[in-house]
Amino acid sequence: MKIKIDHIAKTEGHLDFEGALLKGNVAQAKIITTEGIRLMEGIVLGRNYMDVPIITARICGICPVVHALTAINAIEDALGIKVSAQTTKLRKIMELAQVLHSHTLHLYFLSLPDFFGIVNDLDFLKKYPKAGKAALNLREWSTNVIKVVGGRVIHPTTCEVGGFKTLPNEKKLEDFYFNWEKAVIDAMELILFTVNIKYPNLLRKTEFISLDNKKEYAIYQGNLITSSGDKINIKKISKIIEEHQLPGLAAKRAKYQGKAFMVGALARLNNNHEKLAPQAKKVVADLNLEFPISNSYFNVLAQAIEVLHCTEEIGRLISEILKTGIKEEKSLAKRLKLIAFANPKNKTTSGSALMEAPRGVLYHNYKIDRDGKIVFSQIITPTVMFLSNIEEDLKKLIPQTVKLSKSQREQKIKSLIRAYDPCISCATH
Repeated sequence: MKIKIDHIAKTEGHLDFEGALLKGNVAQAKIITTEGIRLMEGIVLGRNYMDVPIITARICGICPVVHALTAINAIEDALGIKVSAQTTKLRKIMELAQVLHSHTLHLYFLSLPDFFGIVNDLDFLKKYPKAGKAALNLREWSTNVIKVVGGRVIHPTTCEVGGFKTLPNEKKLEDFYFNWEKAVIDAMELILFTVNIKYPNLLRKTEFISLDNKKEYAIYQGNLITSSGDKINIKKISKIIEEHQLPGLAAKRAKYQGKAFMVGALARLNNNHEKLAPQAKKVVADLNLEFPISNSYFNVLAQAIEVLHCTEEIGRLISEILKTGIKEEKSLAKRLKLIAFANPKNKTTSGSALMEAPRGVLYHNYKIDRDGKIVFSQIITPTVMFLSNIEEDLKKLIPQTVKLSKSQREQKIKSLIRAYDPCISCATH
């Protein structure tokens, strides 16, 4: 039996699926990325390092903030630049808001309708308006946070290597904090809606990889940790996380120790649930979840829990900033006395950074010559990391669909793929 789905809607970008079942055994399960390769790693070569965050933010319209910030952190690592605590907090707010608005979009409008057998989002919104209103409120709140701190929602303009070009308006931050408790209530509403879903039974032993930080639920910086307990230093990632290209496909795949692995909300929850913000941590305790959760469909529930976590953390960070007030800081050029943004170390240096994008671990690595020009770049995106894992899950799922009709089988396959929240634009960067 051959299975071919020419277009899987409700994902960021374009992808198909091809599978085959022979005598009850899966012979093939392959995600086909149908977008062309975009060559962003090559586009930044020869450019000044200050251009890189602006360019890499264009990799994706859903998660431009994380690409800009990861590029900035990698460049600062290469140049030996240390930023202020205020800069770090503002960047964390941007990234948490990025995760929040992406998750609410994916949850309510792209993935959750699958579990109710509803294709049209407008029909879903009419049937479940309370959860829909909560999702829309959260998206509006989080995108406004990004706009105030980052300058605009898509492709932020204020953040740069060394700090911020312009700082956010303190009064507007106060307004967000004033509305923060309402956002927490909306996040709880989305969780209550999500926990009552009956998720398909798809248990498969999986390696989960996420950012690791001893002090917090790691989103912004850190090294890597696996669900089996391995620690991966950021400087060794390009050697341990192995990328490979399949013939005819623009998106690469990645393996860890030769095997598929998963990144994203479920990986973060499995590895770091004990470090969640207070209310999100209480929700996990009340649900009596057993970790690690080995059913990839639960990535949807993990996203809902992270919505609450991110909302709590944004409120906490804004509160901390408001207590001290926003302090003006010198620009990078003035602080480092740079001439035409040359490398302040006056030699070729390299730097790397990790951050948690909504869909999982994002890695940027750059080498910068003495004149400040990029001479090497490497970007490994979350979807590249988990594409192989989706295929392994699909191999487990397909035999369970033998007795289903063609349309039912295709819907099962689509729902699993969408539960991962793949971003093909990032995968074909």
